[in-house]
Amino acid sequence: MIFFVAIISLIMLSVSTALAVSQTSPLRRVALITGSNKGIGKEIARKIGQEEDTLCILGCRNEKLGITAVDELKNDGCKAVEFVLMDLDDINTIHCAARFIEEKYGRCDVLVNNAAVCFNDATLYGKVPYTSFQKQADITVRTNFFGTLSLTRAILPLLRKSSSPRIINIASSAGRLTIIPSRERRQDFSSKDLQMSQLEDYMHQFVKDVQDGTHAANGWPNTCYGASKVAIIAMTKILARDEPLIMVNSVDPGYCATDQNDNQGYIPSERGATTPFLLATSPDNKHFTGVHWFEEKEIEW
Repeated sequence: MIFFVAIISLIMLSVSTALAVSQTSPLRRVALITGSNKGIGKEIARKIGQEEDTLCILGCRNEKLGITAVDELKNDGCKAVEFVLMDLDDINTIHCAARFIEEKYGRCDVLVNNAAVCFNDATLYGKVPYTSFQKQADITVRTNFFGTLSLTRAILPLLRKSSSPRIINIASSAGRLTIIPSRERRQDFSSKDLQMSQLEDYMHQFVKDVQDGTHAANGWPNTCYGASKVAIIAMTKILARDEPLIMVNSVDPGYCATDQNDNQGYIPSERGATTPFLLATSPDNKHFTGVHWFEEKEIEW
């Protein structure tokens, strides 16, 4: 069910700027966006980075591309943008990035979990050697779900120090609940009582079943990326329940033209960045949480 009040409020967020400035920092907002040297992540950073008194930190695994993106965004009018090395597949970089933010800024107000890998093509359109479906499962789930979860856990203490903390998880239509053939598994993922440890077990089991060649017989979908995004949306709902002071939402940005799909998408990345930007910059008194969004509207999972 779509809540029309939420829709109207969300559309109004872009013009709302009357927020109190922190007593401990001249920055009103410190935002970390992963996978932000290109595509949707970069466009989210561009929008957030143009906000007054807002610092936008680009979390990227490629230092050269990250620094180049910072320079470009500054040239485009983003006043406070910087880079931090972060690879979702490397826990040491995650901890170092969290420590860097804590030591320099003391808090994090917004975490946008955007970074992900998607084997739309078994070679990522010529970027890597051919990767079998069995190998894709571990890479995809390890990066998209477990890496995102590890980063979120590392940043949570900094979010709890914010007066208006937000987590925005970039999901996908590929993560809709109906991609799971098994009714029982759909119920498992959507249970209001689902615990994070259970979700982790499910995703370990998915990878194992794919590698064993039994995933279809065991009720799993035939898409590693889709399964990882189902888990991201389930994670969103768990965090929203367990961290009531943090605004936690997931967003389907639509089929955007990005490197991930060899720019075959029909939606500009700038459009896909709109809802995440609005959620990141909404007034403190607008608290939407546990919601799955598409184009500024709440949608069914």
